[in-house]
Amino acid sequence: MQKQQTVAVGKSVVLTCQAETQDPALVTQPQWKDPKGFVINEAAPGTRPEIYTEAMPAKQSQLLYISSITQAMAGNYTCVATYTNMPLSASVVLDTFVAITWVNANENQFATKGKDFKIMCEVTAEPAPSVDWFKEGTTIVTSDRYVIHANGLLIKNVEESDDGTYTCRAVVIQTGELAERNIKLEVYTAPEMEEREPRVEIKEGESAAITCKARGKPPPTYSWIKANTRENLATTSRYSVNDNTGLLTIDRVEAGDYGKYICSAVNQAGQNETEIEVEVLVPPKIFELFNTTAAEKTDGRLECKATGRPAPRISFRKRSNSDPFLNGPNEEGRIIVESSSRQTGDQMQSSAVISIARVNRTDDGLYECIAENEGGEARKNGHLTVQFKPTFEHMSNVPVWSWNSQPVNISCIAESIPNATIKWKFHEYDLIESPHVKIYGSGPISYVTVVPVDRSLYGVYKCIATNTLGEAEHIMQLREAFPPGPVLQVKQDTITATSVSFNIVGPAEDMGPPTLAFTTQYKENGNFDWNLAMNRTWSVNSPYIVENLTPMFTYDFRFAAVNQVGAGSWGAPITVVMPRRSPPEQPKWREAISSESLIHGKFADRYELQWKIPAHNGEPIDMYEVNYCPVLKVSGEWRVASETQCMVEELRSYEAISYEVRGLHPDTRYRMQVRAHNVLGYSLPAQLYVQTALGVERSGFAPPQLLSSGMIIGVALAGVFICLVIVDLLLFCFRRQGVIATICGKRAKKHKEDEAKLGSTKPRAPPSPAPLPPPLKLVPTPTDEKEPLKDTGDESIKRNSSVEFDGRRVYATSGTIIGKNSAV
Repeated sequence: MQKQQTVAVGKSVVLTCQAETQDPALVTQPQWKDPKGFVINEAAPGTRPEIYTEAMPAKQSQLLYISSITQAMAGNYTCVATYTNMPLSASVVLDTFVAITWVNANENQFATKGKDFKIMCEVTAEPAPSVDWFKEGTTIVTSDRYVIHANGLLIKNVEESDDGTYTCRAVVIQTGELAERNIKLEVYTAPEMEEREPRVEIKEGESAAITCKARGKPPPTYSWIKANTRENLATTSRYSVNDNTGLLTIDRVEAGDYGKYICSAVNQAGQNETEIEVEVLVPPKIFELFNTTAAEKTDGRLECKATGRPAPRISFRKRSNSDPFLNGPNEEGRIIVESSSRQTGDQMQSSAVISIARVNRTDDGLYECIAENEGGEARKNGHLTVQFKPTFEHMSNVPVWSWNSQPVNISCIAESIPNATIKWKFHEYDLIESPHVKIYGSGPISYVTVVPVDRSLYGVYKCIATNTLGEAEHIMQLREAFPPGPVLQVKQDTITATSVSFNIVGPAEDMGPPTLAFTTQYKENGNFDWNLAMNRTWSVNSPYIVENLTPMFTYDFRFAAVNQVGAGSWGAPITVVMPRRSPPEQPKWREAISSESLIHGKFADRYELQWKIPAHNGEPIDMYEVNYCPVLKVSGEWRVASETQCMVEELRSYEAISYEVRGLHPDTRYRMQVRAHNVLGYSLPAQLYVQTALGVERSGFAPPQLLSSGMIIGVALAGVFICLVIVDLLLFCFRRQGVIATICGKRAKKHKEDEAKLGSTKPRAPPSPAPLPPPLKLVPTPTDEKEPLKDTGDESIKRNSSVEFDGRRVYATSGTIIGKNSAV
């Protein structure tokens, strides 16, 4: 119906030809002719040519099919037919045009940061189109960074901000055709290595992980190589590489794994790499340290060698000292420590030497070699033996004593390196064994057993020790011992109503063993028999005190000295008259404290007094009085600040030896006194001055502890006993169990047995005659009845009788006593 049609190249079109007549049956089948006048035939069965026709006989019409029209197919197409021999024809002019076609315009394109990039958008159309560019709705015009080309948009020096969606719009003004293509541009960045430490330390024998990080878009992949071998570590044993994270893992690190490693990161935008220095820490291992020997006053040395990585630092320490020797001179250059190191294979070897000039005996001992590096430390001991000639410096010169032919040992110990050989001399002659002299051992320990049956065996014994470095001798005396002589002097020192102390000067010890003790005998003056005297013995230099004496009595004392042999002769007796009973002696502070000095307390609100129990002077101490008052020092003298503030506490316990004074004021000076008391009065006070510490006053103190430790234990035991009694009563009441239930059960059983044996109060039939046992002994009752019981006939016994039966005492109720084994 249209005489002219315009079709886009590449499109398909169909044209229909049909005659318009009154009698369609008279119309021949229409035919289509191309622009060159050639008849266009129908398509063969099963084919589809570019141009073909298709008849529709029912409608006397012909269809022309053109698939994918080209510009060459444009032209005038004619349809012809006849109607009653009259020709019919109709023409259609087909014009073609080229539609907008995207030739090179990928929807996803990738640029590299820092480089120029053209976003390709090549479009074709006929007529030619005009192209515009937009970025996310914003028009792009040619500028310093953007240049619009016919086939794309050139971006100079691409930046990350250029990432985004670009729109390429094509317009054909003649046809009004419009088309848009959205192109997503991703800006790739070449890998950029993150900053990290250029050096990594890993430890031998352990597993290690080394990280490598790079920033880039898209995320880079990683590879590792070892710089000196250029081997790819991803394919090397003990190594594993994660190409996505850049993690290099080394399993069971070896010393040879040290060196430079290169991490490479690659993506579509480029490549980058970094170099990492790997240091393998090999803990030190000491492989050489020998014991050495040096003679006294010669030079000695110890050498220690160790391997490790990095090179171990070696130092020496004598085990008896805590501080190591310094590298270099020590002890004013007498001891020098020198060290060095060198490369040995994959590890470093260090060696150090300690040199000691003119060694002495104190240099002998264990020396510890300490090798340290960043991988750890190792220690090993070496011994420096200092040889020296024999010495007896630890042997004493005390004589050896014997008496009454008692056997003795004369010992000799020689110190030396190497060990010494010992021989003995007596009176400058070689000692020869005999039945009374035996020699045991020849060094370094030797002793002689002597049985001095006669005085010729007493004298000087000489021990001579010899080794390769020299000789030494030691003299020992075997002397005959005697009991000590009389005590030279005894003076009465301190006396109380019940005790007396003495100063004793013992006898001279030139001719015998030292005095070990002093002994005394003492008796009342009126008693002349010393065999009935009491004894007291003290060790030397102890307080010579006799206690528990009777006041106002006169005593005789005599003294003697005691040594290994025994007691010496008694000295002349001295007489001591004991004073009368009196108040206790003045208490003494447990620590030596002057009564006028000022003591600074540790606490602001309390102070603990501690004293020694004084002598009671004949009457027991029944209490202590504690008195404390605030004081001031005026013109160098202590004065009570206020008598009303003085406090007095009484401790009614003989055993009290301490008391904590509480409720004191901070930073205040106090005078504190303690007096002992017995029935005769108070002792003189023990006195001291205390200044409390700075602080805050407190209140609500617990009352002072006035109970002694013995009373506290007694109260605790009483409480436990009461609890046990209560539990036992509960058991008796509810379950008929416990100690009380057991006692009651036994008494009830006993009562029944006694009634059976002594006879019941109820009348019974007379028993059959039987011989009676021997009569039992009657035990008097508490009424002191001494007369024998009289025969009362049928009368009942009117009161209880006490009878001893089977070795026990039992009571029977009143009535006729009848029983098989009863006797009255």
